[in-house]
Amino acid sequence: MIAALTATENAQLHFGRFSPEVNGGRVIISPDGVRSAQGSVILGGGSFSPGRFLITGAPDATFSVQLPDGPIELVNQATNQTMQVNNWVSDPPAGTGTGVLAGGSEIVSIGATLFVSSMQDNPVGMYTGTFSLTFAYN
Repeated sequence: MIAALTATENAQLHFGRFSPEVNGGRVIISPDGVRSAQGSVILGGGSFSPGRFLITGAPDATFSVQLPDGPIELVNQATNQTMQVNNWVSDPPAGTGTGVLAGGSEIVSIGATLFVSSMQDNPVGMYTGTFSLTFAYN
């Protein structure tokens, strides 16, 4: 009998505060928590973070990480305008047998790229959405 594989979210993927300016661009969060911008996006202060999940199960077992296949939409609840999140990355990397439950646990960090349009198309507000991940024993 093998222990059940469980995943507990410790931190949500959060791109933080930014301003898209005239042309928009991208906000990138790496799995190790580095945030950067491309295009005419100006990063603001405040908190941001990669998604973090505590995976637990049988000690020293290997597991796989499966990231979303494509983009997901974040929606501004006040205006219904959207932004896309894509280019998913993780540590350990996605794939079969990339994670090891050393001592029965491992942290998986998730990063991605947020594609932002102009200030007119993506006005100030809270944008939210969901995405699915799969963690499985090999």
